[in-house]
Amino acid sequence: MFSKIRKYFVLDISVIFLFLSVNAFAYDISEKFTVEGTLTGVYQYGDLDIDNVDEADRGAVVFDLGTNFHPTEKDEFQITLSFAAGNGLNYMELFSLAPYADDLEDDLKDINGRNRDYLLEAWYKHTFKFSENMSLGLTGGIIDATAYIDDNNFANDEVAQFMNDSFVNNPLANLPSYDIGGVADLNISNLSLKALFMSSKNEENSEYNYYSLQLAYKLNTGIGEGNYRIYGFITNDKFTAWNGADEENLTGVGISIDQQLSKIIGIFARLGWQDDSAIIGHDQIYSGGVNLNGDLWGRKDDVFGAGYSYLNGADDGEIDNTDAFEAYAKFKISDFSDVTVDFQYISDNMKQGRDQDGLIYGMRVNAYF
Repeated sequence: MFSKIRKYFVLDISVIFLFLSVNAFAYDISEKFTVEGTLTGVYQYGDLDIDNVDEADRGAVVFDLGTNFHPTEKDEFQITLSFAAGNGLNYMELFSLAPYADDLEDDLKDINGRNRDYLLEAWYKHTFKFSENMSLGLTGGIIDATAYIDDNNFANDEVAQFMNDSFVNNPLANLPSYDIGGVADLNISNLSLKALFMSSKNEENSEYNYYSLQLAYKLNTGIGEGNYRIYGFITNDKFTAWNGADEENLTGVGISIDQQLSKIIGIFARLGWQDDSAIIGHDQIYSGGVNLNGDLWGRKDDVFGAGYSYLNGADDGEIDNTDAFEAYAKFKISDFSDVTVDFQYISDNMKQGRDQDGLIYGMRVNAYF
């Protein structure tokens, strides 16, 4: 079976390299209307120490397409579509953390139980400009909470940066994606305040409301720019309690920091805590890492990143703690393409029974237009 998967994935990768050989570009239909796309191919191989699984390999190809319309400087419409073939290693459910955080084939069908496929975002934003340093943006429609809460310059993009779930966003923040919601974004000089509301569905297909508030400050110093964010979230009581009979809410707080130390070196950190009254996997996360740009070796558009995360298991759960390490190197091929090699180590240490861990080797190829 693995040989068949490799065969089809190699075919998909060859299609991507065909894209790399032509002049890809962002298509500006007019000054106010643009279309942008990304074609991504990912292959991951796992050398595993898990019951009944010693090794596994899977691939996926994802095509993301976004259209943006700016009828005025203050008004903006966005529609984002995504299509995928393959589910990678994610749907083997090897670990509590997904080794590739992108939305794959099964994720894009019947999104959030809404009988909607492939449509990720469809929103309208209006910006009120009060002064040169003060503005208020109001966004409504089908939105993605990860675009507004827990953002990070060095660890927030599974297509261009880290692949592992814990480095793309804080998994304890329970950020919903691709559902109805609204965001108010107030910016005053270097200070910003975001208030987000979304209505989504949980794994039991129950409708729930999600509320989040994030305060952020941009610090400009002689060593470089830094961004410091603190946020909190809460839901209504729609999540199953550990006794299986009652329902509880999800609530927690998080911190996301990125700081440039020079034009070459940057660092990032995430911290998060959530209440464990409802059934959850982890209640604490501590993660951090480093980002190096290619100026260090004479290729300014290349990037190297490395990070480590530690997640503490919920008191009543099966997992004692989880460790994850990831390092990646992204190399620019042309103005419209890049290739990434990636290495991960994931370990779930159980309170009872056998621990499980594994090494995951990955490759990702992107073509942009």
